Amino acid sequence: MYAVETQDLNVVRGATHILRGVSCRIDAGKYTAILGPNGSGKTTFTRTLTAQTYVTSGTVKVLGETIGHTDVRALRQRIGVVNPTAGYAGTSTVDDELSAHDAVVTGYFGTIGLYDPVTDEQHAHADHVLEQVGLAQRRDLRFSLLSTGEQRRCLIARALVHKPELLILDEPTAGMDVSGREHVLATVEQILQQPDPPTVVAITHHVEELSPMTHRVMLLKEGAIIADGPPDEVITPESLTELYSCKVFVRQQHGRFWLEVLPEAWLELVKTENQECRNAEKQSG
Repeated sequence: MYAVETQDLNVVRGATHILRGVSCRIDAGKYTAILGPNGSGKTTFTRTLTAQTYVTSGTVKVLGETIGHTDVRALRQRIGVVNPTAGYAGTSTVDDELSAHDAVVTGYFGTIGLYDPVTDEQHAHADHVLEQVGLAQRRDLRFSLLSTGEQRRCLIARALVHKPELLILDEPTAGMDVSGREHVLATVEQILQQPDPPTVVAITHHVEELSPMTHRVMLLKEGAIIADGPPDEVITPESLTELYSCKVFVRQQHGRFWLEVLPEAWLELVKTENQECRNAEKQSG
């Protein structure tokens, strides 16, 4: 069974082709990673799964429902999304003044603040999920006073509180230090080890963040999938060098991948950039 199926998916905005013929199938109950550089279309792809970004052409099927031919509001109730960088122009995912517990409770309603009546059962389950992510002792602390890593884990709890069938993690460790990152990754690992885990789709720039339980990796570059398959087949020096347009090496240790860039590559990157600038000047002249 597939949690996500797309066929020849294209997203075009003006003269910009954001997604180019993306066709894929994501297995239900598994962990799939979407890896790619900035501007590759990763976030746009996941936004099509919740109908927050409308497609120009192609089809998107999520949890058995075809986007454009289903009740999107009902479908979104079956999906959990963690996107800590979603806030812009003064907006945020949750009200910073809420307690950690109440921030999690907003996940039932998909709201920034807490405006609706909450049942005793919902309160109890929110506490249970907070305990699962290691934040039981922080339940009454204001969200704004949590560390960055704790805030991310709180957002994961918020996404899990309504027991989603699909969990989308959009760069959940962005801007974090090593300790905070590892706490978040450990939390995700615990989710995957549950008896009936949700399908997890994780977006990241970094191979170091891939779970040892990763079932599949998609490499996305300039809106197109350039590789798709099991991690051992996709995460190679050749494929990642193509993906990032930078010569890299990769090794696997203790079930995780580690990326290396040698100093010689820096000189090559600078030379390439300078040549591109000169070519651009010639064309404009």
